[in-house]
Amino acid sequence: MAVLIIAGLDTGGGAGLNADIETVSALGEHPLPVLTTVTYQNPSEVKGYHTLPPEVVREQIRAVKGHLEIRAVKIGMVGSGEIAEAVTQETEGLTRVLDPVMESSTGAKLVDSVESVKALIPGSIVTPNVPEAEALSGLKISSVDDMKKASKTIAKELGAEAVIVKGGHLSYTDVLYWKGKFYKFPGERVEGFTHGTGCAFSSALATFLAKGLELPEAVKGAKRFVEGSIRFSKVEARAVNPLWELERDAYRWRAKEELEKAVEGLVELGERINPLIPEVGTNFALATTFNEVFAVKGRIVRYGNTIKPVGPVELGASDHLKRALLKMREFYPEVRAVLNLRYSEELVEKAKRLGLVVSFYDRGEEPEEVKRAEKGTIEWGIESAVKRAGKRPDLIYHLGDWGKEPMVLIFGRNAREVVKRVMLCWD
Repeated sequence: MAVLIIAGLDTGGGAGLNADIETVSALGEHPLPVLTTVTYQNPSEVKGYHTLPPEVVREQIRAVKGHLEIRAVKIGMVGSGEIAEAVTQETEGLTRVLDPVMESSTGAKLVDSVESVKALIPGSIVTPNVPEAEALSGLKISSVDDMKKASKTIAKELGAEAVIVKGGHLSYTDVLYWKGKFYKFPGERVEGFTHGTGCAFSSALATFLAKGLELPEAVKGAKRFVEGSIRFSKVEARAVNPLWELERDAYRWRAKEELEKAVEGLVELGERINPLIPEVGTNFALATTFNEVFAVKGRIVRYGNTIKPVGPVELGASDHLKRALLKMREFYPEVRAVLNLRYSEELVEKAKRLGLVVSFYDRGEEPEEVKRAEKGTIEWGIESAVKRAGKRPDLIYHLGDWGKEPMVLIFGRNAREVVKRVMLCWD
């Protein structure tokens, strides 16, 4: 099945046709991209745009219409009233999802007039955010009830088949007005970049409709998809990541395999590092690009004269090392692995002689407010050690506190590097 995508080009790669194509492809359908406008933009600003001649847009649509089974159409940036008219004529009779693009997230104008967008609304499923819904309905929106009024107004006065007002600018609740009924889709704040959310949502919605889902179920699926694309967003483009599910699974598989091999390498050192295993046990953690952290379930413990992992490598198996590693990655994202060992002065001195950057934190200096917090000591300690070193630490240690065993953390850019550093420091 094919989804026709009619939209503009974002040269920054975060929104527009790029996000649309990735979304439709990630959800398992075939995208048919039609270009309406070329924007000149980067992740920070839109410098301008150029609209294609309406006949060029018309002929792109005609080239695929009738030759491929188009089950839904997503319409994004059109740029001008002339293009809007051509698109309306050429997509008549098809299921249309309209993302009423009028401005960029930085406030740059992306269409010649609001009327050009309104011309596309009759018969379409429209997906405005709160500012767009205000512009289309003429109503001020400051609550979910206002969102309901605006969605009904757009449907009744402008002829939309259905209206989904997205609440990302307000309450994270989306409101659907369809066939005289309201539907609410609660959400929550998701950390990440949001550039391209409108494109991803409307394209996901069109794709779910192409699959045969009823509109409320399609809205629910599109909302979940976008929340994931924000959570696992693209740092380089400062935008959503429509390929998040595919990439997440690939990163998980690679990280799990990498850590399993590294744990095997550590076990081979057996008797040599047995004395360095703390009373509480050792763990070994590895982060994916998306900051999901794998570790050894049940830790690695002494086993006679050697060592043995208690359980398998699993996602989220060590809260302690996860917090230490993620805090380090805030300063140095290239660091992906960490291992904890019993404190040994000999180990620390050998690391220094090898040229590794060694730092420490003193738990006696820990502020009272951090001590009182449930989970703040590890993060405070890593930050203190990083600041003390003035550069990326390879090894961080502390000398313990009341009821806390002295410990060494060895960091690396990958799990193999950590094992190598353990070998060098203890040989």
